[in-house]
Amino acid sequence: MIERVKDKSTAGDGSYTAAGGHTTAAALGKRYEHEFPASRNPDKSPDRRDDGALSSGQYARGSDGLTDRATPDALRIDFHHPLERWLGRRPGRWLLKKLSRVGPDGTTALERILASYRNPAAPLGQRVRYWAIHRFIDRMRGGTDVETFRRRLAEHRPTVRGLVIVARSVAEFGLTVPQRFTAPLFAVWNFTNRCNLACRHCYQDSEHGPLADELTLDEKLSVIDQMGAAHIPMLAFSGGEPTISPDLLPCVRRAAGFGMHVTVATNGTTMTEKLAAQLAEAGVRYVEISLDSTDPARHDAFRGVRGMWERSVAGARVVARTPGLRLGIAMCVHQGNFHEVRGMIRFAEEDLGAGCFAHFNFIPVGRGLKMVSGDITPRQREELLAILNEKMQTGGMGVISTAPQLGRVCLAGAAVGDGRVSCSHAGSGSGVKARVVAKYLGGCGAGRTYICLEPNGDVTPCVYLPHRVMGNVRRKPLMEIFRGSVFWNVLNDRNRRLHHCEVCAFRNYCGGCRARADAYFGQLHAGDPGCVFNDRHWQGLVEAGGAVLAPRQGAEMPAGEIELTPTRHGPA
Repeated sequence: MIERVKDKSTAGDGSYTAAGGHTTAAALGKRYEHEFPASRNPDKSPDRRDDGALSSGQYARGSDGLTDRATPDALRIDFHHPLERWLGRRPGRWLLKKLSRVGPDGTTALERILASYRNPAAPLGQRVRYWAIHRFIDRMRGGTDVETFRRRLAEHRPTVRGLVIVARSVAEFGLTVPQRFTAPLFAVWNFTNRCNLACRHCYQDSEHGPLADELTLDEKLSVIDQMGAAHIPMLAFSGGEPTISPDLLPCVRRAAGFGMHVTVATNGTTMTEKLAAQLAEAGVRYVEISLDSTDPARHDAFRGVRGMWERSVAGARVVARTPGLRLGIAMCVHQGNFHEVRGMIRFAEEDLGAGCFAHFNFIPVGRGLKMVSGDITPRQREELLAILNEKMQTGGMGVISTAPQLGRVCLAGAAVGDGRVSCSHAGSGSGVKARVVAKYLGGCGAGRTYICLEPNGDVTPCVYLPHRVMGNVRRKPLMEIFRGSVFWNVLNDRNRRLHHCEVCAFRNYCGGCRARADAYFGQLHAGDPGCVFNDRHWQGLVEAGGAVLAPRQGAEMPAGEIELTPTRHGPA
């Protein structure tokens, strides 16, 4: 039986660790620890070799993007910007607090400053009042022309909303690495448990019907109002299959009305010209369709229903030609399709007209617990991330990934001047400024920069951490849940890690995937066994058997499901 362990370290916060009764994890008796002891390893050097044949220190010194030939021992990992010194001081924090406070008109001074910047249509009083700050913006925007700056920032409401959260966060916590936030920058909402497919890897354990206790429409709208008041800038509707729910469009309209960037993640099989137009009209700007192979038979075998590849591809083409919608293609990479990544990138961009390729880690949670041997090895993941980085540097279609190690690969292999780096799970940038942003924002964002909302109102740190429940919106306001959970403190503290993640030279830009660490070790702060710096722990899991089986390089994923024996093979 799964132990429903109440949080003992933070009395009354409402968080707990337990797999839901309907889930595969509960059926298999999967256990997760609810205590987070500190590492006992006395060696705190990034050169330590206890965890893998390659250390992060050794890797960094061999990286062209981080070393200078004249001084090969001086690594360029910690990037800085002059603004950091001002933001970290008391006067700067006081000003940010003042600028991010909501006024009688329902807006913050920061929003009014940006709206009136170089805007002749803005009220004269605002232009005069904020003249000095506008001059400061002139100096800070560098070579970016006014029109581009206004389009990308001042007039882009989701970006402005994100800046309000950043201002509030620095005002309250100061500059921290990683940055602690007063509210998440991104929320993923598993809108319903109902789905028309039966995907073998489904983290949600979705079924053909909804859960009995899913939120009502009024409750959903109330949650969106809370997100709006908190200035959350991005909201993604996922599932299950969100387009099946009759509540989707009303909720999209409510979120878009607050100025959120609204996206929908779908399997694409329900997409029609009418639905795509309705989504665009309601305020959706990005639709992400899951496609796991260029081979219809392989995709359908993974998704559990025949004929779905054709319907998903048809849906993708509909989205691509719908005005106002940007198409993304999402690929969950595993042993069965690892060899197809390059081909899928080409197919998504050249054939389907996608504007973004989204790589998703396979994480053995939900139904994925029964196909754990489908996971790729740390070495395969390095090869995969190199492919993604190559595409990022050559331009064209955008690339995002749920693997936080992409930030490290970009940082090590991209030129500082114009090379792109992954700043977060949802974006990238180039130049020194992007590297500074990545230091505060980058790496695993679970429970820190983003949260997941379950169909029944449970809030979790990540879609791949359904058993780590921070609270429920029926019992407590969303922002109290975000800030009040013991998981928030653990996930914000990258010094509180195990294995090589504790000492990694790149932990400010990565931190390891918390969901992968938890799935394999049952400990939220364990090292990420999917990283090459922890490959000895990966081998330990393989040798222990039960929780993980050794993947076969280049082999097709087994057709049958793999029954697991629960293990307690955790970190030392």
